Amino acid sequence: MEFLHKYKVEHHQDGATLILYVSDFDTEFATELGTEVTNNRQKEISSYAQRRFPNLKINTIKVVAGGFIVCMFSFSGISSKTTAKAAEPDMTVHTALTYTVKSGDSLSVIAKRYNITTNELTSFNKLTTNTIRIGQVLQLPLIKYTVKSGDSLSVIAKAYSVSIDRLKAQNNMNSDVIFPGQTLNVPTSISKPLEDTGTNATIYTIQAGDSLSVLAKRFGTTVTAIKSENNLTTDFITIGQKINIPRQQHVESQKQTEAADTLPDLYTVVSGDSLSVIAKKFNTTVQELMNLNLLTNTTIIVGQTLKISNPTTNEPNTVNNNVSTPTIYSVVAGDTLSGIAKRYGLTVSYLKEINKLHTDDIFLGQKLQLKEQQSQQTYTVKSGDSLSQIAKNFGVTISDIMSLNSLKSELIFVGQTLLIKGTVKPETGDQAIERKENTVSYRTHTVVSGDNIWNLSVKYGIPQAELLRANKLTTSSRLSIGQKLTIPVHQIAVQETVSERHGEYLDWWTEAQYVFPIGKTVTITDFQTGKSFKIKRTIGANHADCETVTTADTTIAKGIWGGFSWSTRPVIVEVDGRKIAASMSFAPHDVDYISNNGITGHFDIHFKNSTRHKDGQIDSSHQDKVKIAAGLK
Repeated sequence: MEFLHKYKVEHHQDGATLILYVSDFDTEFATELGTEVTNNRQKEISSYAQRRFPNLKINTIKVVAGGFIVCMFSFSGISSKTTAKAAEPDMTVHTALTYTVKSGDSLSVIAKRYNITTNELTSFNKLTTNTIRIGQVLQLPLIKYTVKSGDSLSVIAKAYSVSIDRLKAQNNMNSDVIFPGQTLNVPTSISKPLEDTGTNATIYTIQAGDSLSVLAKRFGTTVTAIKSENNLTTDFITIGQKINIPRQQHVESQKQTEAADTLPDLYTVVSGDSLSVIAKKFNTTVQELMNLNLLTNTTIIVGQTLKISNPTTNEPNTVNNNVSTPTIYSVVAGDTLSGIAKRYGLTVSYLKEINKLHTDDIFLGQKLQLKEQQSQQTYTVKSGDSLSQIAKNFGVTISDIMSLNSLKSELIFVGQTLLIKGTVKPETGDQAIERKENTVSYRTHTVVSGDNIWNLSVKYGIPQAELLRANKLTTSSRLSIGQKLTIPVHQIAVQETVSERHGEYLDWWTEAQYVFPIGKTVTITDFQTGKSFKIKRTIGANHADCETVTTADTTIAKGIWGGFSWSTRPVIVEVDGRKIAASMSFAPHDVDYISNNGITGHFDIHFKNSTRHKDGQIDSSHQDKVKIAAGLK
């Protein structure tokens, strides 16, 4: 096997990771991509490592071609302190995936299918055009990895130099839970070795997915320092471009120069800090810090978060911005966070703030919120609500609500409609969803013999309270034959979902209870196991009270929950061709409507903002599971 002389050693507390760089696709080793690498090949790699690095304690070996990991395995070599024979390496090899082009394929179609970018696909295969042919074998920048005991997402992400968010998105995961034997597709990208220039910088070759902000973070430098070192006037870079990365000692002087001009928004107090120390560090004054943080004295504590600069500097820059800024932006091939920010006159920190992003990593098809929206909406007061809680939920003040609704006091009542005007935040940092509007129309029902309010509310799929309210009736009102009743008809728009696997995130009070009315039979699919069974909503106002349809359905549910249990699980409610995100517990109790189904009583299914019957409060455990089923957590 021919290895490049360039290599990289990552030192750890208990050893090191050796990264070997092979010639891209003209080597014998590269022909084995996507196939099971033989034990002999691993032994050859191990033997090379022992000969070339006899005094290095190696824990893991990674082989890289074209900037991507093509195989990785655990390794136990020899050190200078022992002459014993090295232990056999772990024979679990993780190889890159391949794809054979079929009729109708295009690079963009293949890239979308595997949740990668077209640029990554072309770069990895060294394609000079977008033309591909049927039968052509493409190497995918993905590795098939089998989870081992002791693995975690963070461990795997770190090993393959990929973010946890990207790893989860690649495998359509909504939680960090993995299990031994599980197969993951891992996107991989390891930088080619840096070339020494003999100056204050080293040369780096731009790879797919790189941006100046990503490189600055990776190499412990700043965007300004990189631009200065390379005489760049913009943040634009291209794949294959060679740039100089400033050395660490050169970067420190650059950072000191930049500190006077660029301040962070927030700073966390550490041991030894004082306001005067912090003020000096960021070239500001104690008084300015006190004003920004509404401090009445100079006392601060370790862990306290302080504002260092005015957060308005992160807001969208509309001056000289000639590009119309959409509310939602869908990431396309070649996009970077800094590129999107520049295109729409925004800042990277602003985009990360409103989308709750912790890194600069974005992925193909991801939806980003580009601006916060001021909206006026209505809210119907529920049992247990208070004006302060409603204000908190919508990110407004009590006085805002009182002023908008001409309220003289904070007294509110169940069923009252309030106008709310505030900033609409995205539901999640990684998946901002643009909601479609619901509508309501009205029809007339002529009362006939045998009609009553309850039966009519079930017939028309609306809550009894709403039917009474629409006709200015009470529970003690009597109906008369020939009486005309107004029936609200809700048209609930189909909302966008994070993926085909996830459900619509519908509010119980304004949406879900109309899609899943009393008397409706639906299919429940457990989100984690994929097992399905039938249930029927038999009652329930604050949430859906349901029962299994048959004994067979009960058996399936008991198998999922391990018997009858109050534990909550994310589920998908499939109703009339729609998938709704929900949470379910399986502990039959209270009123029973369906006989001979293996249970006595009903169980609970919760949706967004649904509440408990006993106290009218939201159940946080159920709400967490609803978000998981919607792909928002």
